[in-house]
Amino acid sequence: MTRRLAFVLVVVPAALALSACGGKTLNTDKLEPKIKQGIEQQAGVKVKSVDCPNDVEIKAGSRFNCTATTTAGDRAAVRVVQQDDKGNVRYQVGG
Repeated sequence: MTRRLAFVLVVVPAALALSACGGKTLNTDKLEPKIKQGIEQQAGVKVKSVDCPNDVEIKAGSRFNCTATTTAGDRAAVRVVQQDDKGNVRYQVGG
């Protein structure tokens, strides 16, 4: 039986921007632990890992998906929306 992660909606107001050749990219290495912590605090489940794509261009309104995996092995999609061009994001698990 697969346990679903509860709905989580959080704004991560952090400087997650990195400069790269040709533009700025989101520092998903810094974002992943913030999402992990948010899920654990709000949904009350232990999260083994959160995996987001690398090389995400910073662009207000842009969307991408990450995957959260619990210590029990359950997986959930994490939908991330960039709120601005400064690296602030909002994310939602499941739902």
